[in-house]
Amino acid sequence: MHSRLDSRKSEEMTRSHLPSRSNVIERVLSKTNEMAVLPHVVHKVIELTSVTDSASRELESTIRIDPGFSSRVLRLANSAAFGLPRRVTTVHEAIMFLGHRTIRSVALTVGLFDAFVGKTDRDSIRRREWWRHSVDTAICCRNLAQGNPQIGVEEAYTSGLLHLIGKMLLDRYGGENYGLVQKMIENGAEDYLAEMEIYGCDHCELGVEAARSWDLPLSLLYLRAPEPTDPFARLRACTLVGSRMALRAKSGEKVDSMTCPRWSLDQLSLLGTTMKELGAIGRRAITEAELRI
Repeated sequence: MHSRLDSRKSEEMTRSHLPSRSNVIERVLSKTNEMAVLPHVVHKVIELTSVTDSASRELESTIRIDPGFSSRVLRLANSAAFGLPRRVTTVHEAIMFLGHRTIRSVALTVGLFDAFVGKTDRDSIRRREWWRHSVDTAICCRNLAQGNPQIGVEEAYTSGLLHLIGKMLLDRYGGENYGLVQKMIENGAEDYLAEMEIYGCDHCELGVEAARSWDLPLSLLYLRAPEPTDPFARLRACTLVGSRMALRAKSGEKVDSMTCPRWSLDQLSLLGTTMKELGAIGRRAITEAELRI
């Protein structure tokens, strides 16, 4: 009897000490103006690359604001992944050769690295892993979308790239050490449940609120398994499948293994993709990711 009462008391105390969801989200969003790249440069790049080529000069000026940002755009533009006919030495040339859609992907990739890792953060190993997984997921999403005319290829890339932005925000500004969440995950907890326990909200919720505050399209935000009535269900399914593909391909597991209980046949049907096709898509995507990083 006493043990049940003690257990109930313990649960009530734990529940009473859970952080307030609204307080955590408000605190995190109030801190995002400290981020050097998001939302200022990256949001501007998204905006400018969504319009006509007449915005190329403004796009160039936006990227060149940060010399470090520009140098990484140039380094990626000159990587083997793009195979350009000659070496690119200016942001202007990068835009001319690569085009707006590709330069948006490149800019988002390097810009998100600054947002995730920062320039002086000594505790960045976890965030580096998230950033790398985000890039792998983005490339998996792009390859998945190429077989589905109802999903924009670059939108799929961007959605994959941004799908863990809420984790980074919780880790950096949530007020608690994300390592506590990591320990719970290592003990078998789902990440979003562990985040709820420590922060009172999960990374998906926070990502949506951040997107709203930055005026980013909510269609780009990953929301775990999409509802069938969701107008962006295909894009969200692409992000979810792309993330799982990236994890399995990176670890060397067979992407097309039917033994994985987390694959959703409903999501695959939304994408018009079969289980057998996933293996080739995953291997091709991870090879491409290796060339870009």
